[in-house]
Amino acid sequence: MKKNFYAVISIAVLFLGSACKKDNVDYRSTANIYVVNATVDGGAIKVNPGAGKGFTYKTATDQVFGTGAVYGAFTGNTNITIVSSADTTKTIFNRTINLQPINTLYLAGQSPNIDTLYRVEKNFPYISQSQATLNPDNSMYIRFVNLCPNSPAVNINIRNSTTNEATNLTYKGITDFVKYPALTTTPNYVFEVRNATDNSLITSVTVGVSASRFKTLSLIFKGAIGSTTASPSVFQFNYN
Repeated sequence: MKKNFYAVISIAVLFLGSACKKDNVDYRSTANIYVVNATVDGGAIKVNPGAGKGFTYKTATDQVFGTGAVYGAFTGNTNITIVSSADTTKTIFNRTINLQPINTLYLAGQSPNIDTLYRVEKNFPYISQSQATLNPDNSMYIRFVNLCPNSPAVNINIRNSTTNEATNLTYKGITDFVKYPALTTTPNYVFEVRNATDNSLITSVTVGVSASRFKTLSLIFKGAIGSTTASPSVFQFNYN
């Protein structure tokens, strides 16, 4: 009888201990961190978004220059590590970030001098697919980012317009998202990047309306003026 009694007590203590441990579990919400690779001459990168012990760079996807990608993570203090794809022992970025639900990390500068621009995305203007289907909002949201390390301040306009969409945007400058019409009758947008001092044209980019409708996107001015390997240009990064 005593043996049965002690067995019951032992099981009860074990159960209570397990319950207490479960109560102390630190449950964290999921987060998205968007990483943009705009480091001149930096090559492709591999990103560890705070994954556990099972993470290996060998199977991680290469993210080439002039692209953006989204990585799943958890909110709260998270160690983000980025290495060179060519040499995974070469750490490009290693920092603990207090991640929020939506985050963007821009890698900029010119290798070996790496710059970063990190933003928590608040009031993110996301158009859900269900909203686009049931109640079409025929528009898109665009912001402009200057990640050209030796760039003068630039103005950005729509071709044949004298109105600036961005004015005196300096290196590592970033604008708010602005809503643009994207009707089936809307022509493609051609955005021109111009030297703010003399209005000379540096580069331009065409944003296809049909492919960008319902999207939230960044237009990122990258490269380096005078570079023979990465001349100034603009690439489009879609968040959705």
